[in-house]
Amino acid sequence: LKPQLIYNYIFSFFLGVISVLVILICIVLLLIAIKTENAYLLIPHLFAQVFLILFSLIVVLIVFLLIVFRSWNGIRNLLGYGDYKVNNESTEMTGYALILLHLLVAALEAVFLYIVFRLYRYLQDYELLRYRHTYWTDSDIYKTHWQTPMKTAPYGRGSPEAGDVYPYGP
Repeated sequence: LKPQLIYNYIFSFFLGVISVLVILICIVLLLIAIKTENAYLLIPHLFAQVFLILFSLIVVLIVFLLIVFRSWNGIRNLLGYGDYKVNNESTEMTGYALILLHLLVAALEAVFLYIVFRLYRYLQDYELLRYRHTYWTDSDIYKTHWQTPMKTAPYGRGSPEAGDVYPYGP
């Protein structure tokens, strides 16, 4: 094997290991976020999903352009067997399979992104409700000493005869 080829394999291996570790950390943070109901722990997972969607769409665009310009060696180099002699028709079919596969991955990631984003919004709203609930019950709105507008109040303040009651002064 050529030294440059060995370097490419080692670099690709370490890049793959690092990306798998990052994705595993994001998944662990997702599970912790669900368990602790902390919306902010979902942000790394959302970023990872957006990155995966963009990566898949870039691969689709590159392979599509290689097929349009009939650059079969580009597809072969992309797959890692550029030195082998392969039929152009099978390389084209492999390119179509790559496009289909990456579009499917991007669509699935988009669905998962939607689900996790909805979970993020839900946990944010839940956290606001949880902390505002104690504030609301301490507020004057839950006390019995409400005030109604004066009888001589201008017509812009509502009418106590109509049942308008205000938790603040006239």
